Amino acid sequence: MSENWGVVEALRHARHDWMNDLQLIKGNLDLGRVERAKQVIEEMVLVAQNESKLSNVKLPLLAEWILTYNWSRHLIKLDFEVLRLEPHRLEDQRLYNWCKEFLEFLESNVMNNVENQLSIILDITKEQSRFIFDFTGILKSTSLVEDWIKNQRSNGENIEIEQLQEEVLVVHVIAE
Repeated sequence: MSENWGVVEALRHARHDWMNDLQLIKGNLDLGRVERAKQVIEEMVLVAQNESKLSNVKLPLLAEWILTYNWSRHLIKLDFEVLRLEPHRLEDQRLYNWCKEFLEFLESNVMNNVENQLSIILDITKEQSRFIFDFTGILKSTSLVEDWIKNQRSNGENIEIEQLQEEVLVVHVIAE
């Protein structure tokens, strides 16, 4: 891991995130925007549910990396969703290394003056697991992305491009 979070440091980051959300709720309630406050609460619940699922995925390196990614300064904001979580035989170190390499590649190929967002959708089943990487922002070069993915395929990765444009990239990775 690039960061070795101690317990106190991890709690500090988590508390900071919660305080931001609580301030959003309080601010909206103070302004009489009850519906918006309820919406923020619903979003917080969904995030907590996904964090709980990810924590139980039995891929500790990958889970820690995803959960702490936004705690460091990056050009891409990361979010995630766990669709299904079944027993699996996935290799944690391999998935962690691949995801980290992919994000490092993407970070080197995005414009830094725009909001770049990557959603990772995890669909983990006993037979086959699918990871969907859905990027919105601005890529510097779509041909570099195509070349990188071709290289991944030649290294044996089961990876498909669903959509590739300057402002959108959707990639499916199958892990068995």
